[in-house]
Amino acid sequence: MKMSTVIYDERAKELARGGLLNMFAAQELKSRQAISDDELALGLADHTDGPYCPPLPSCPSTGSRYRTLRGECNNIKNPNWGAANSAFERLLPPDYNDGIWAIRKSSSDLPLPSSRTVSHRILLDTSNPSRTHNLMFMQFGQFIAHDISAGVIYTAGDNKPISCCTGDGEAPLPPHLQHWACAPIQVEPNDPFFDHFQHRCINFVRAQLSPAGDCSIGYAKQMNGATHYPDLSHIYGSTKEKTDSLRAPGGLLKVFKDYGRDLPPSTDRKECLTDKEGAVCFDSGDNHANQILSLTVLHTIWTREHNRVARILAKLNPKWTEDTVFMETRRILQAEFQHIIYNEWLPLLLGPQIMREFQLLTFPGYSPGYDPQVNPSLTVEFSAAAMRFGHSIVDGKIMVPNPKSGEIYESISIPEIMHQPSRLRLLPFLDRILIGLSMQPMQSVDPFVTEGLSRYMFRGVKPYGLDLAAINIQRGRDVGLRPYNHYRRLCGLKPFTDFKQFSPITAQRLSSVYQSPEDIDLWIGGLLEAPVEGGVVGPTFANIIADQFTRLKKGDRYFYDYGSNINPGAFTPSQLAEIKKVTFSSLLCDNRDGKEFTSQTPNAFLRPDLPGNEPVPCDSPLISKVDLTKFRDI
Repeated sequence: MKMSTVIYDERAKELARGGLLNMFAAQELKSRQAISDDELALGLADHTDGPYCPPLPSCPSTGSRYRTLRGECNNIKNPNWGAANSAFERLLPPDYNDGIWAIRKSSSDLPLPSSRTVSHRILLDTSNPSRTHNLMFMQFGQFIAHDISAGVIYTAGDNKPISCCTGDGEAPLPPHLQHWACAPIQVEPNDPFFDHFQHRCINFVRAQLSPAGDCSIGYAKQMNGATHYPDLSHIYGSTKEKTDSLRAPGGLLKVFKDYGRDLPPSTDRKECLTDKEGAVCFDSGDNHANQILSLTVLHTIWTREHNRVARILAKLNPKWTEDTVFMETRRILQAEFQHIIYNEWLPLLLGPQIMREFQLLTFPGYSPGYDPQVNPSLTVEFSAAAMRFGHSIVDGKIMVPNPKSGEIYESISIPEIMHQPSRLRLLPFLDRILIGLSMQPMQSVDPFVTEGLSRYMFRGVKPYGLDLAAINIQRGRDVGLRPYNHYRRLCGLKPFTDFKQFSPITAQRLSSVYQSPEDIDLWIGGLLEAPVEGGVVGPTFANIIADQFTRLKKGDRYFYDYGSNINPGAFTPSQLAEIKKVTFSSLLCDNRDGKEFTSQTPNAFLRPDLPGNEPVPCDSPLISKVDLTKFRDI
């Protein structure tokens, strides 16, 4: 649900250099036979005096009421756990060809098939709409993914992007001219799409490394540029400099005033595709708000929610400073976000059985479960494969309805709204796209990906773009994901030992690219599985995702419904009861434009034609309201 990106954080660059130094040290030790493959895989090396050790943050002696911006100091004994620019963790040891960083080979020790070849032969563009879930479910999933996971890729010394292909993708650069972080994706000469443009190379740069938190020398670990916690860092930023740049007086967030409406603040960064008169480019905590217009819409809703809550809190508590107003509002919105994830979104993703097995269900009152031994940091299996199930559920077009006539006002192809957010300035557009996301079914999780992502992503003015599916497969190999069967075994599922165990059509496609079922990439295998009961993903992805959100609850001292015995910023029982009334539908109703958006389904992530989920007026008792007077200081 995300793309890796370039960041310009000097602290991240220093840590990345340290990650490389430690990785080079591991390579040197292995060449001297001072460290074995088993020691590398299991992290049992005695070498904890690596050339670089990440500095420990300075944490207050008493717990702060608020989360830190970087996510540091959440765990008292391990203050870097879950912090921005720290390493992704793993469910299984990596599958690097040299045990350290080299991209894996097939089970027969031959090179794996090109990830573009896997993409175009297996992942077709076929429509298979969900019978229950809508596009809002898809879009909220991407919003979650951007908050907790931001892959960082290497750049040249001047922060310029690295090119691994000649010209405009005519061929990979010769190996001796390639940057050491290059892993270009080869495009075969008879490619059914890119061959028309003599395109033989898709640019791909490897993910930036991070030193292990315990300073140990070992296999490469990749860096997460975001805080690992669901804390709305993509709204608020994860550095003081970024947060300060987004703040407005009175504890508010900056906005772009557009004829009486509030949109996210504008930016002068040249990341949007048009700068004609009237065009606008938006800022956000993670610089991703313009990636696709439907994502910009959610940034708008949460920015408005902050300012709506902040204004009410300031009136209720006139003695509060603007810093207190800002931080208290941020604390409430983070709780709202977590509650919507665990109470509404996750149950529809995982189904009731997985939710029960992993103790992810929400109940009234405070919940137990904090465990300081649990590292909440994201696993690469979650970030680079399982959570990317969302790329399968994207529809190639977003339908924008006219509520008055009931007709489709506009049908927009995905490439037309990537880095082109200016449509939001059309007065009825925000309301209409919110209605459209609620009405339109998402696609099912299956081995089908829209051509908008597999051929035209980020195409700009060119007749072709990138292949996101190929990039996903290559990223999995880059970060050392083991083959699909390894994770089936980990989840207690039977591995596939013969292609014939798949359906005939799937078996034919798989065997046309992979030599053995033991070579299937995790992301591909996960998309092939039938969904778990009551959920939308198959059992392998469901287990990986459930494990991650369990970590994000058990390993987060600031989780929204922990009591004061755990959470230094705990809500009172009456405040928590109000937080637990929040639904995404109430958030939409509170922050719409209201010109054409007047009704909403009680469950914002399900189709409106499902019995019991018919749209009701925004002032209906079925759309809950939060009483913020419970947050008055007495």
